[in-house]
Amino acid sequence: MKIKHKIGFVALITLLDVIVIVFVVMNNNKTSINNDINNKTAANIVEVEESQPENTETEAPIEEQPIEEQPIEEQPIEEQPIEETTEIVENNISYDEMSIEEKENALNNGTLALAYSELYTNSSDRLTKSRGAQYYNGHRETYYDEKVLPGQGLAIPGRHVAEDGTIRDEEGYICVAANYEYMPKGSILITSLGPAKVYDTGCAYGTIDIYVNW
Repeated sequence: MKIKHKIGFVALITLLDVIVIVFVVMNNNKTSINNDINNKTAANIVEVEESQPENTETEAPIEEQPIEEQPIEEQPIEEQPIEETTEIVENNISYDEMSIEEKENALNNGTLALAYSELYTNSSDRLTKSRGAQYYNGHRETYYDEKVLPGQGLAIPGRHVAEDGTIRDEEGYICVAANYEYMPKGSILITSLGPAKVYDTGCAYGTIDIYVNW
C-alpha cells in the first residue's frame, strides 16, 4: 500500500510539473507573439513615415494684377439761365427803403429796375386823387386825368394804364408834364409815385403834372 501511494504521489507531482511547463511555454509563446506584433506594428509605422515623400515644393507667389483705372468722364455743367425779375431793388434794397437821393442816383445810373405795370410804392406820402396836390422832392405835384385830357397827340410808346392808375410808357416810366424851362421833354425824375419821364409841357415852373386814369 505504501508503494502505491508513493507512485501516485510521484505521478501527481509529475503531472503538476508538466502543467507548469506547458503554462510557461504557452505564456512565453504569447509574450513572443505580442512582441512580434508590436515590433511589426512599429516597423510598419516607420515604413509609412519613411515612404511619405517630403513636400519640397514651395507655393508660387500670387502675382498682383494691376487695377486698371477707368477714366472719369466729366459731365458738362449746364448753365442755368438767369431769370429776369421786375422787383424794384437797388443793391438788394427795396424801392421804398431807398432814399430819394439813392433813387435818383440809381435812376441816372440806369441801375434802377423799372416796372411795366406793378406798383412802385405803397408809401403814405404818394400823390392820390383825394389829396390832389402836394410838394415832393423839391417840386409841386399835381395830376391830370386822361379821361378829361385824352392826350392823343402825345408820342408815348407803349402807352398803357398801370395798376396804380398812372399812365406809363413801354419801359415803365410814369408819363408826366413839366415846364419846358424847368424840365424839357425826355427828362427823367423821381415822383412820389415812382420814376417818371417828361412827355408833355404847359405846366407852371416847378410843377410836375402826373398823367393818370383816375
